[in-house]
Amino acid sequence: MNARRRKSRPRAHRGGQPFRNAASLTEIALTHGRALWVLRHLGFGQGAESTFNYYVKSLRKLGVPFAPNESEKWEGRLAFYSYEHLVELSLALTLRTYGILPDAVLGGLIRYRSHLNAIYREAYEQRHRITKISIHSSQSHPCIEVLGVYLDLQMKFCGRQLVSFGPPRLVRPWAALREFVDTFANSRPVLPVHISALAEQVAELAIRAPRIRRGRLEEVA
Repeated sequence: MNARRRKSRPRAHRGGQPFRNAASLTEIALTHGRALWVLRHLGFGQGAESTFNYYVKSLRKLGVPFAPNESEKWEGRLAFYSYEHLVELSLALTLRTYGILPDAVLGGLIRYRSHLNAIYREAYEQRHRITKISIHSSQSHPCIEVLGVYLDLQMKFCGRQLVSFGPPRLVRPWAALREFVDTFANSRPVLPVHISALAEQVAELAIRAPRIRRGRLEEVA
């Protein structure tokens, strides 16, 4: 008789040391309460703790950050957030802070999810990469150093309507700066996101997230 195979629970990262490389990110598996702790320490949901939990759950119903078939991997009713889930959700909330999170944007994140997941891992690997940018002026030639890489979603809006999305791409800081200073014509692009900084913050907060008892989410700072 074959024994019935039990679904294994994702193994959460133990310890408080930073990850050495992107491969270690696979150890991240946070419950919903711990994921909320990470998001709040990233600055999301401040001043709206009573409704933030429900907003995140509403995004889940729309497909962010979980695909429909991922629920089959959960143990009981608990959802476990991986590194990629946390970065996708943080990115969606970052776009929302700019007031641009219509369903079409969520649809773009979902449509390019596989490509974006690879970008999130690469962004973490590139977080310490230094790019030197020279600024030429009549008096001096100062140089600034920027760490990591940026994410260009190639989103463009005309008024409040999204007219194009993707494909997403990683760009170096000088390209992000050029995008920032370019003048806009008929459509306004969304500026690149410093994805390496976001990826590093998500990973380091994830390994510090405390154990949280269910039913006490509202007490988490």
